[in-house]
Amino acid sequence: MSGRFALPTVIALCVLATPVLWVIGYSLLYSTGAIGLFSDGWTMKHWQAAFRSGTALKCLGYSGIISAVVTLLSVTVATTFVVIAPEMRHSKRLTALLCFPLATPAIVMAFLTYQVLNPGGLMARLLFKVGFINSTAEFPVLVNDSWAVGIIVASFFSQCPSLILYFLKTWSVARIDRYCQLAVGLGASARQARFKVAVPMLLQRGKPLFLLGFLWTMGSYEIPLLLGVQFPMMSSVLIQKRSGQFNLLERPEAFVHATIYFAVVSLCLAVFLSRRHRRA
Repeated sequence: MSGRFALPTVIALCVLATPVLWVIGYSLLYSTGAIGLFSDGWTMKHWQAAFRSGTALKCLGYSGIISAVVTLLSVTVATTFVVIAPEMRHSKRLTALLCFPLATPAIVMAFLTYQVLNPGGLMARLLFKVGFINSTAEFPVLVNDSWAVGIIVASFFSQCPSLILYFLKTWSVARIDRYCQLAVGLGASARQARFKVAVPMLLQRGKPLFLLGFLWTMGSYEIPLLLGVQFPMMSSVLIQKRSGQFNLLERPEAFVHATIYFAVVSLCLAVFLSRRHRRA
């Protein structure tokens, strides 16, 4: 049986691994000056420049913090909603409503967020109409700000609906209601059963999706491009701007940042898979 599946497995691994290995190799060669339009031969000056300026670590850390905040906020809201109203899993209207943001392209979500949260946007005008502010100029800066409020809001509405749908489906598949009833039968209150039994079960089953959401936010481009600031910027925007958009001499540095980003993402996946395999 194992021999029968050996060849298909090898072919699948080759098909999946070859593009990835090619991209890694190309990035390393370009970042070290081995290839490229203005290459002068092997050099580490592009790596030194990226780390000397601190841009690589600052933007990578900035991306990681934003992604962690978005993921934590999405997980908290989705878990709380499902635990409080698990009966909503039978609502077709809720499912249809949650599918709208999932079907909305990232650039459209960013544009809508900008139209709502910018100082002359919908939120500022509503607050002005009801008298909370004397002019739209008093509305706080929530887009293109250093605190990345706009990025977090847009990314949250892109990620949270998928978690809610996943948790609602998990509630039915895992039959969490029965576990809660068993906990109540053993003396726990309904609230304790949901928050001490249901929540850990949902969080345990949702870990792969949490990681995917974190990596998706960390690698998003359109939302931070439209709603972010010039510096610090998320790694995806930094890589694009260094890729020769304004200066072709900066292109090797873009491959430095891309290689660093790939290494960090690979490390996160390796740690997650190793811990999961160890528990299994």
